[in-house]
Amino acid sequence: MKAIIMAGGKGTRLRPLTCDLPKPLVPILNKPVMEYSIELLKEHRITEIGVTTCYLPEMIRDYFGDGSRWGVKLYYFQEEEPLGTAGSVHNASDFLDETFVVISGDALTDIDLSQAIRYHQEKKSIATLVLSRQEIPLEYGVVITDENGRIMRFLEKPSWGEVFSDLVNTGIYILEPKIFEYYDHGVKFDFSKDLFPLLMQDGQTLYGFPADGYWSDIGDLEQYMQTQFDILTKKADVYIRGRQIEEGIWIGEGTDIPGNVHLTAPVFIGEDVVIKPGTHLEAVVIGDYTIIESGSSLKRSILWSGVYLGRNTEIRAGFLCDGVKVKDNVRIFEGAALGTDCTIGRNVTIQPGVKIWPMKVVEDYTNLNKSLVWAPKWRKRLFNTYGVHGLANIEITPEFAAKLACAYGSTFENGAEIAVSSDNFAVSKMLQKSVVAGLLSSGIRVVDLGEIPSPVARYSIASLEASGGMHIRCCYDNPEEIIFEFMDENGININRSMEREIEKKFFGEDFKRADQEHVGEYYYAPQMIDSYLHGLESLINRDQIRRRRYRLVIDYEYDSLSQLLLNMLDRLGCEAEFTYNYGRGMRPLSFAERLSTSNRIGQMVFDLEADMGIILDHNGENLTLITESGRVVTEEEFQILMAMVLLHQGVRRLVVPISAPAYIDELVEEYGGEIIRTRSDRPTIMRTFFDVAVENGQPFIFPYSDGLAALTLILDFLADQEITPDELIESIPAFYTSLEDVDCPWEEKGKVMRKLIETTRNDKVELVDGVRIQHDHGWTWIYPDNDEPVFHVYTEADNPELASQISQEYAAMIEDFKTS
Repeated sequence: MKAIIMAGGKGTRLRPLTCDLPKPLVPILNKPVMEYSIELLKEHRITEIGVTTCYLPEMIRDYFGDGSRWGVKLYYFQEEEPLGTAGSVHNASDFLDETFVVISGDALTDIDLSQAIRYHQEKKSIATLVLSRQEIPLEYGVVITDENGRIMRFLEKPSWGEVFSDLVNTGIYILEPKIFEYYDHGVKFDFSKDLFPLLMQDGQTLYGFPADGYWSDIGDLEQYMQTQFDILTKKADVYIRGRQIEEGIWIGEGTDIPGNVHLTAPVFIGEDVVIKPGTHLEAVVIGDYTIIESGSSLKRSILWSGVYLGRNTEIRAGFLCDGVKVKDNVRIFEGAALGTDCTIGRNVTIQPGVKIWPMKVVEDYTNLNKSLVWAPKWRKRLFNTYGVHGLANIEITPEFAAKLACAYGSTFENGAEIAVSSDNFAVSKMLQKSVVAGLLSSGIRVVDLGEIPSPVARYSIASLEASGGMHIRCCYDNPEEIIFEFMDENGININRSMEREIEKKFFGEDFKRADQEHVGEYYYAPQMIDSYLHGLESLINRDQIRRRRYRLVIDYEYDSLSQLLLNMLDRLGCEAEFTYNYGRGMRPLSFAERLSTSNRIGQMVFDLEADMGIILDHNGENLTLITESGRVVTEEEFQILMAMVLLHQGVRRLVVPISAPAYIDELVEEYGGEIIRTRSDRPTIMRTFFDVAVENGQPFIFPYSDGLAALTLILDFLADQEITPDELIESIPAFYTSLEDVDCPWEEKGKVMRKLIETTRNDKVELVDGVRIQHDHGWTWIYPDNDEPVFHVYTEADNPELASQISQEYAAMIEDFKTS
């Protein structure tokens, strides 16, 4: 049998370790990671091995040669430009004339390949995917198989709501040459995204082999470090060079350890290393020919070969590449990474997360708190559900904002037009200026929309036909935090693929810089509020609302919404009484703070004999209604109300989140329509809403994320039906809901999801976002939170006691799954 090793990776997330080194050559205990793959193949009697290369291919060829040192024969197949995983392997199609194994050159495993091959042969499959159980599967391709191992579904890098198993795709495949009939040579093509779905669509049966053993995809610095400690603690069964002097402590030839050097396992020390007395080493890996002077202390750190450490050096969770020279009394802290041949002067402090590119010099007595190229790695993943967020001017600083904008701008061609806006608060306006600078520096033409809410920004981006947009605002959950919202050309939150592209450029510090003649242009477009209001009016019968002369009590943020809200009320002929409940100092009230006054606002509505009460968050997105009797409309009732409004507007394919009340199904059926349930996060609902609107030739309105649009449509509906808010809400049949939250460690979430699906396999289940289970008395939605180690259990049932009982039963089931 033959094999192919994919060795074209750049290892962007490992920079600066991979600035001048291809990822397959990154050392793991002093051996290139690809060497372990060759040794594994040789162990299973596979000696005819092809190697696909792309990035710095000559370095790989120079090190491995023809493979004779390992008792194998290597053949090289070079990509002139990246072709994707399947595309790169097609380069070797003439060589791969029999069943073959595909394995990565930048992952480490001890999986039993012979057992996987026998499984493939028994199943007579065209493709078998080797699978591994992972505690936190978010960064991998999750695979669902039936009881016979047949692959039913797989998702690439899912959110927690899509984690239906803890079995992930290792990138190790056993394949038949017949796969090459399904795509052309020289075409960019991926195994998991393109080929496997195509095979399944054609009726081919794919199998998943759930392998025991160790597998690590070395994607970032943290995993790179952990993989080496896993080997030393015998979690991975691979060959280690050197001799073990005690449990978990290995030393190479030519290295002697003085008696007063303190070693705490796991420790690996390479060949011909000099360690002076009084040194403390705990959980470290040290390359060949390294010298460590006396009094130094190293914990949980990785040093490559030829490193010099002066006296009294302290390193905590640091990474030092080949040839780094560190002088006396230096302190290097968590996550700092120093590229090849850097020189660090005396009495230097390198703060956590700082990256230093190769061959840089840091002068004596420097306190280095930023990278010598760009910013440190701020966190493993930039984006949460709504965008990038953090504490204002602490985590989200002007420097950070400029670099984030530069990463975003680097995803577009020169001259692309991006709209930028913010809310009215000082910190948001400050950060907007940094964003503009970052975009201009990457050659982007910037349209400044000024100080407007998100809904107006969304409308403006589409109206101006911009390529995208950024909106900066205070968070309505915690106004101490700032959120950067990224929008596409339709004003919709960008998809996860685009988020990953921005993250890749941000973490890899791979920014595009325009030359002096091509720096971006800037112009101001302050007229968009009027344009937005005209757009709203086109959706309604304004005259019938004006004739009704609604009287409203409104709780809102004056600084953010006054110009827009007062203008809209005037156009609709509404009278308004305001609560004057405004933010404190330099930040707005949170939406929860506003909702806490809902009883007082309800009393105002009743006392003033108003038609309705309104609560808006400072960004104009979230709307809460209070009826003329002072009743606060719940979120579920609001969803039903908006369904009524949209169906009345002529919408026949209604998009709702999977958690929407069941009564909406009855409404849609009455109108002869179709209901489309989506994932519960707002960006997904919005994107689906847009796609359906375009498909049906309907205007794109999204009232679930536009409080003023929702209010306008509701007033139009009430006026047309000649009905009051109380009468409308009372027409909704009674239903009851219950919510239970269950704490669950991140590493247990995948297992819990898998067991939930196995347990409910015979029930009526929807796997759109988490697990939605239909039962005799209603339904239950079990959803793993994307941002916190929590499961949410939400039930709708015939009565409150039953809803609570069912939620508690599923919560108890999750508790059992965590510990089983």
